[in-house]
Amino acid sequence: MKCNVETVRKFGTEVFEKAGLSHKDAAVCMDSFLLSDLRGIRTHGTTHLKAYCERLEKGTASTGSEIEIVETAPSSLVVDAKHAVGMSCAMTVMERCIENARKSGACFASVKNGCHYGFGGYFPMKAAEQNMIGFCIANTPALVVPFGGAEPLLGTNPISVAVPAGEYPALVLDMATSLVAKGKISLALKEGKSIPDTWAVDKNGAPTTDPAAANVGALLPVGGPKGYALGLLVSVLASALSGSATDLEIPRFWEETDKITDIGYFMGAIDISKYCPPEVFKARADAIFRTIKQSRPAPGFQEVMIPGEIEFNLTQKSIAEGLEMSEVTLREFRELAEKYGIEYPFGA
Repeated sequence: MKCNVETVRKFGTEVFEKAGLSHKDAAVCMDSFLLSDLRGIRTHGTTHLKAYCERLEKGTASTGSEIEIVETAPSSLVVDAKHAVGMSCAMTVMERCIENARKSGACFASVKNGCHYGFGGYFPMKAAEQNMIGFCIANTPALVVPFGGAEPLLGTNPISVAVPAGEYPALVLDMATSLVAKGKISLALKEGKSIPDTWAVDKNGAPTTDPAAANVGALLPVGGPKGYALGLLVSVLASALSGSATDLEIPRFWEETDKITDIGYFMGAIDISKYCPPEVFKARADAIFRTIKQSRPAPGFQEVMIPGEIEFNLTQKSIAEGLEMSEVTLREFRELAEKYGIEYPFGA
């Protein structure tokens, strides 16, 4: 079913407020969810609204009112998230990094005691809107086998970077260091669908199309040894710098909802203006992108795309035509409306 984007936004924001968030934090969380859905990343969007509310009710996610930010240098922040809802905490930290980067040229933060923060690209994209290069990584529960290993020792450990441009949309890299994000397994399990046999292995290390078997097995690293190296790098930067839990120590966020998480983030912003005028940088980036866009596509492809361009186009289409919502998510929306005593605006 297609739903009006602003109707979904208003409903979700109201639900988050009823669950205990301030209006500002509720709006940020719903904006992050919506941008994820609009960009076609349904695994990190509104499908998790109910789960986050449950964590707030159980106290395994906090409202974020007690986040502790210590400035150890003009370009360095050390943050204790105090288990705050991930999207609101990460946005608060990114805003502080942007503010400090305007003075020092760049600012990065290590964060401990974090929660899952949804669509990782959301925060770097906010930096890109301010003529900055945004960067964000986090460690996650151990679900991925190292290259050559048989046991899941690393998380999906995503890397998110956003670089502004002028004529073209921002370059947005948002990738798990596993072949696919764990959310794709969870979504397939939730919706009763099979998965490709290249995504994961079962508990015996054999390829599987069954998301339930993958859920108790392990994911594969993207690009073999290269993805393994990237995932390990994220783990060290996110965990060792902040003192957060290691990948092996982090509980599964959507399944072990009675346990608090201690995810580590490492995130920040680089102020382009401290290197060259932003418009000059954007023109240079555009020139590079233009060369790529004008290049000859391979057989079977209509054009060569810039990272993030497909998602940008999907966003424009969904805003114009409405956001496709699954029956499962809408059923959970109805349950939330009844629980919190608010209007359910999505029909019968």
